[in-house]
Amino acid sequence: MYIPRPAKLLFTFDDGWNRFLDKFGDSVSEWTKLSVERMLACGTCAMGVRRYCCASPDCTHSRFFCQSCKSKSCSSCGLKATEQWIATQQHILPDCDWQHITFTMPHVLWPFFNNNWPLLNDLFRSATRAMLRFARKMGIEIGIFCALHTYGRQLGQHPHIHLSITRGGLDVKHGVWRSLFFKKKNVEHIWRIAVTGLLRRSYDRINPGSLPGPGHIRDNKQWRRYLEAQYQRHWKVHFARKTRGAWRNVKYIGRYLKRPPVAASQLRHYSGGAVVHQYYDHRTQQYRRQKLSQEEMIGRYISHIPSRHFKMVRYYGFLSNRKRGTLLPKVYEALKMEEKKKPEKPGFAALLKGFLGNDPYQCILCGDRLRFAGAQRGMHATELLSERLHGMAKKRWLQTGFMDQCA
Repeated sequence: MYIPRPAKLLFTFDDGWNRFLDKFGDSVSEWTKLSVERMLACGTCAMGVRRYCCASPDCTHSRFFCQSCKSKSCSSCGLKATEQWIATQQHILPDCDWQHITFTMPHVLWPFFNNNWPLLNDLFRSATRAMLRFARKMGIEIGIFCALHTYGRQLGQHPHIHLSITRGGLDVKHGVWRSLFFKKKNVEHIWRIAVTGLLRRSYDRINPGSLPGPGHIRDNKQWRRYLEAQYQRHWKVHFARKTRGAWRNVKYIGRYLKRPPVAASQLRHYSGGAVVHQYYDHRTQQYRRQKLSQEEMIGRYISHIPSRHFKMVRYYGFLSNRKRGTLLPKVYEALKMEEKKKPEKPGFAALLKGFLGNDPYQCILCGDRLRFAGAQRGMHATELLSERLHGMAKKRWLQTGFMDQCA
């Protein structure tokens, strides 16, 4: 018996996803629709099936595994991708002092970044460029990795950057490790200048006059005046306590990096109607609940699916792909560390052993190993979406024909 995964219940119960597409389909991007289709087909025969047979000649047991979707909108696949990313980072990042910084902005600026992925892409540079330039002027190459979060505790739009930076760097000229840290007041000032400058240059891409909120903005002059007023406001840039090693920062960022915004535990018993979402309120330091309709929850869920090929985590300095191969061994040497070997990513079997305690490739009858015996190709997401849209069109046609007969 197939039991749907929790996140699917939100979309499948009472035909919720079809009704959402009927109402808002024109405003949903093609890539978002495909991502949702892959998530809904994840773990079913529609994604393809692999068959494994027992290696023992005296045993006839076989087992079938449905393919996963590897979509960022799938909580199940997101868990696997998160564990693999964390395992990889823990074996790459150097053992030194790290500083975790959270870059936020006033809430009135959030709507300008809503689903504007090119603008969100430039937000990474706003958070890192000044620090990299300052360090390089001093002849130091620092290491940075940062991740973009587009939602807050209440699942609404709240774009912010989580950045982890080494409190020191490699002296490129002498090959030694030198201490370096940035003052909070200076970083806040640089961040405000960078973001307001980015928005000022992006007037044509944003078209702020058409967005809800600052409806009084009708030209570039008023836009600049508006941004100048926002620059004078309080911008919160949070500096966490420095840590030895980056494993805490990696685990914290990993929790949100490759998973959808809604935890599967909050949808496990969903049976229609409003969704009760529990979140932690930093202001009151208590857990609170909010009720959202199925339509509103679906809208918030899909609004945080990144665009195609968008990288939610970026690396800079000696951690960048361009410099990592040559500078990282020098960093290990300067810190008197042994060069770390490239780790093996934990696969399906290893993760299942860790969570459930059993080996999926062990025969449940005789205890021998299961061997790959064949596979059946699944449907592409475009085919799944085409079938859904065709079925919706057919249903509308039948309803229209029935109403005409009644008339």
